[in-house]
Amino acid sequence: MELLSTGIGELDSAIGGGFLEDSIFLIIYDTYSYGWGLGIKILENRIKEGDFGIIINNSMPVTPLSMELNSVGFDLHRYGKSGDLGVIEVFGSFYGIDYDLPYVYSTQGVDISTYLPKFTALYREILKKVGDERRSVGINVTLEGLAFLLGEKNVIKILQRNLAEKEKARLSESRKRPLNIFLLNRDRVSKEFVSWVCLYSQYIVEFNSTSSAFEEMFIRKSPLPDFEPRTYEFRLKRGEVMIR
Repeated sequence: MELLSTGIGELDSAIGGGFLEDSIFLIIYDTYSYGWGLGIKILENRIKEGDFGIIINNSMPVTPLSMELNSVGFDLHRYGKSGDLGVIEVFGSFYGIDYDLPYVYSTQGVDISTYLPKFTALYREILKKVGDERRSVGINVTLEGLAFLLGEKNVIKILQRNLAEKEKARLSESRKRPLNIFLLNRDRVSKEFVSWVCLYSQYIVEFNSTSSAFEEMFIRKSPLPDFEPRTYEFRLKRGEVMIR
């Protein structure tokens, strides 16, 4: 599998060299952390490299989501209008919100039993529009939001089934393989849920907010042979990542 850059040199070095295609990059953080912004910056950097971004929005309506992403320098609507980003609006689908935006896709009528088939069909519809020449970079905003909508155990079952579908696709399709980023606030879910998600993730970066300008950043896991677990300091200032 191809090794790709996150667009952040210090992070590439910290995880052992880069981001393996078709892998899951899990970012765990606490309530007051801006660690989730690291996932958004990776998404933006990959879009600038020519990839197509897909935000799976499980946590809030598009308007406050856009405001939240603007706080770390990411303009959702600009990338959507330029044809570089699509939003799968799971949250709005549960609450009957319909957006007249060509880059926001709804899964209306979704429930626990229909979530995965409807989500998969919608994801594939987006990929057909994008074409085989562009890689997709999906970011789940957020896993705890989906767990609140569907229940933790149901989300774990969905993740298991999705892994099986991804494996089948890997064996039968020749298109560029995707990158996957999961955002997870550990304060909103059980330890059991965190443990399951960690099992399915190839990369794990965990953040602890502090009283200083810098947060603690732990690189917990990477599949690359040059990786060594280490602790760093992290700061996101004016949309720019600082790692030391």
